[in-house]
Amino acid sequence: MEKNNEEIALNLIKMIKSDFALQESLSKNNDLLEGYHPKLEAIHQENAERLKEIIYKIGWPTVIKVGEEAAYAAWLILQHAISCPSLQRESLPLLMELANQNEIFPSEVAVLYDRICYFELRPQKYGTQFDFDENGVLNPWELEDEENVDIYRNQVGLPPLNETINRMRKIAEKTNEKPTKPYEDRIQERREWAKKVGWIN
Repeated sequence: MEKNNEEIALNLIKMIKSDFALQESLSKNNDLLEGYHPKLEAIHQENAERLKEIIYKIGWPTVIKVGEEAAYAAWLILQHAISCPSLQRESLPLLMELANQNEIFPSEVAVLYDRICYFELRPQKYGTQFDFDENGVLNPWELEDEENVDIYRNQVGLPPLNETINRMRKIAEKTNEKPTKPYEDRIQERREWAKKVGWIN
């Protein structure tokens, strides 16, 4: 880690810990079952703004710049910045360049790419984003090329999709995660929210 970035690294770690602490608190009261909780959205927006400032100051916080834990925290903060489409979209080419320079994992770019697709309500490439389908079964969000998805996943260091499907379903079963509304209602709510924050027109 670069010595003059120690304070930035500590702040990144603190930001993601606050995020997870709030998620845990809301989860205990089952407050996360009814969509995107306003308190969670607020902390994600706040962290996103602070991440923007950090990127402006030092560029993307890589392991070399801020250490492994803080670099991972920055990536998580970016993934959680779903109310800030511009931050995720503008970070994609930045992360692609860093992956080409072997400064970050290609899988991190793949997840961000798919996440943008998911919130733009269009098919994803790598199958990293999941949702409950119209039958209430947890599956990858729509795929742009189902036949070749494992080829794309292998190129960025991700395991075969079936392995991830099984793992995600086991996690959902363990945590008793289930859809609380019909599929059509959830898609409509997503569409309205995506329009409100600027993912779609």
